[in-house]
Amino acid sequence: MLNTEQKKIIFLASVGGLLEFYDFTIYGLFAVYFSNQFFPTENQLTSIIASYSVFVIGYIARPIGGIIFSHIGDKIGRKTVMVITMVLMGFASIGLGLSPTYDQIGIWAPILMVLFRLIQGLAIGGELPSTIVFGTESIPNQRGLAMGVVFAVTIAGLLLGIVINSLIINNLSTNQISSFGWRIPFILGGLLCIVAYQVRNNLHETAAFKNLKHHDSLPIVELLKHHLAKIIIGIGLTSTMATPITLALIFMPTYLIKIVKLDPTLISNSILITTTLSIIATLCIGILADKINIFKLFKNLILLLTIAATICYYMIYMQMNIIIAISIFAIVQGALVALSPILLSYIFPVHIRLSGIALSYNISFVIFAGLTPILISALIGQTHMTYLVPVVWLMFTACIGLTALSKSQNYIPKF
Repeated sequence: MLNTEQKKIIFLASVGGLLEFYDFTIYGLFAVYFSNQFFPTENQLTSIIASYSVFVIGYIARPIGGIIFSHIGDKIGRKTVMVITMVLMGFASIGLGLSPTYDQIGIWAPILMVLFRLIQGLAIGGELPSTIVFGTESIPNQRGLAMGVVFAVTIAGLLLGIVINSLIINNLSTNQISSFGWRIPFILGGLLCIVAYQVRNNLHETAAFKNLKHHDSLPIVELLKHHLAKIIIGIGLTSTMATPITLALIFMPTYLIKIVKLDPTLISNSILITTTLSIIATLCIGILADKINIFKLFKNLILLLTIAATICYYMIYMQMNIIIAISIFAIVQGALVALSPILLSYIFPVHIRLSGIALSYNISFVIFAGLTPILISALIGQTHMTYLVPVVWLMFTACIGLTALSKSQNYIPKF
């Protein structure tokens, strides 16, 4: 079990991930209310597309942020990155919540929104990778438990966003939400960042980093020059987290409402339940990963994931019990979440660990999380195979994950 200090470390490290997923959720839920205030056009759909394009810009900025902040983290310290990224995330979130509209300052309104999303994207690119490194280096003998807690709290950010959305919708009219209500969750997120900064500032640097005798002047150059194979493996391992979490939790509401045409109320309740189950599964498997062979566990769960997804989408296609269908998928998806970060913490040596994890994690999420909704929607539009497309894409990802898992054993000590 963790002692009091270790519990404090893991909780404070996890806050950034929670706020990242919270931000993802509230932007998606409230974009429809503020889109025309920053991107005015006669076509409402065009305004919404423009606002989501800004969201994608923040997503694309993550690998750049990962490179910048991992450089700082491998040269100056992991704690430094965790403090800086929290400040930037808070500043950007409050900035979004207080931004003047197009009617008030003209073209500067969308420019400011793009700027704040870029800052947020850059900060997030360094935030979760530094959390992985800080957590596994602070509790090296219980990395499974550490990552189980970190990613359970991270996924809980989705729940927090959904709860805040429900409170605002149930207590404000549509006009009030469009006028000022949509700003509340962004300002709240910024205030949470400020609180997290205050307590994170008291964390101590990890022993692994303090014991380093040598720091590369350019960690990213060292990484690309001598560890390229590890980066590719890291991207493959992370895909087993990125694609399933996107399909099971993030894109699932859109898939069910817009593509399958199911009742939105039913979907809202289903996602709350399945997200909770995913959180529980993440924590449980994290604990289990410290007790049994992680390679066998990882392999079996990847194979089980393809079965669970096949059952899930078949049940949806046949209009069977939706909650049970998504729950089957979400439980296995949650079980996989903590495993790739554990292996990533072993693959890269300490002096370039943050650079390696940040690059692998961010590139993988851009490809396998950022592009998945677009790819799935486009292929379904072309083929009309609402059942097969997501299943085939997940199976393709599973093949990549299994290959990466096999190759990773060349760089990881035997368990």
